Amino acid sequence: MGVRDDLTGAAGHVAGLRRAVTGLTKELGNTIDVQRLRDDVVRLADDVDLVARAAGVGSQDRAGGPGEIVFIPDEDYDPALWSDAEDEGVGPARDH
Repeated sequence: MGVRDDLTGAAGHVAGLRRAVTGLTKELGNTIDVQRLRDDVVRLADDVDLVARAAGVGSQDRAGGPGEIVFIPDEDYDPALWSDAEDEGVGPARDH
């Protein structure tokens, strides 16, 4: 197995853990222990992502399937995307 296969497998297992913890939350409620478990799963997902980035594994040009590692670039969005947007919850700018 190569690094890509190992990382994809790890991401798939983390996704399975996430589904299991979601089920536990529904069954047991949002207890402190379930919250800690959920936080641990988030950390595992972040760690797999960090290792994948360091290994140069992932796809930035398409969305992946379940368990596939997909990277979202850290670059700023093009301001033109927001040129026609209003301030959410505030409404359009007014001239006084």
